[in-house]
Amino acid sequence: MGITEFCSNSNSIGKIRYFKGDRLYNEKSLYEFNQGKIPAKELVTYDSSLMNLQEITKDEIESTKGNAEQIVAIIIRPEIEVSFELENNSEFQFCGYDLVEYLTGISAITNCGADWGDALDYDMLNEYGLIPDYRKAVMTQLDLAENYPDESHAYCEIVEIWRMIN
Repeated sequence: MGITEFCSNSNSIGKIRYFKGDRLYNEKSLYEFNQGKIPAKELVTYDSSLMNLQEITKDEIESTKGNAEQIVAIIIRPEIEVSFELENNSEFQFCGYDLVEYLTGISAITNCGADWGDALDYDMLNEYGLIPDYRKAVMTQLDLAENYPDESHAYCEIVEIWRMIN
């Protein structure tokens, strides 16, 4: 399910959803596409064009353990504090916040060529290529929209991302 369908269902906003998919490594072509500004070895994202994610239920998580796929938990338009439910679940690790364009599901961080000038501080990104704290994610979201009003990728949803620890 893309972010457009996800966001069009108002019952989904702020709720934990689970997805399985392959892991995404910052291979040479992606690293170069992002002008070398994202040094993370592995990217964790909710980008629908970089990742082939399939939504699963919470009950299906158990049957996917041990597979080569990763399990991510995402929250679109999260609360200010990280998810209490996931924070107290020792099976999941908080990875950070992504900024994902509402219409296309493309990450403004990992899939836009790292050409946002000062609107996105690439030095603040963590080891997963994500923004580490909510306040910085909100400020970046606002800066992108203000500084790039004609760029569709600048209009993003904040997505809180957790990854299951295998």
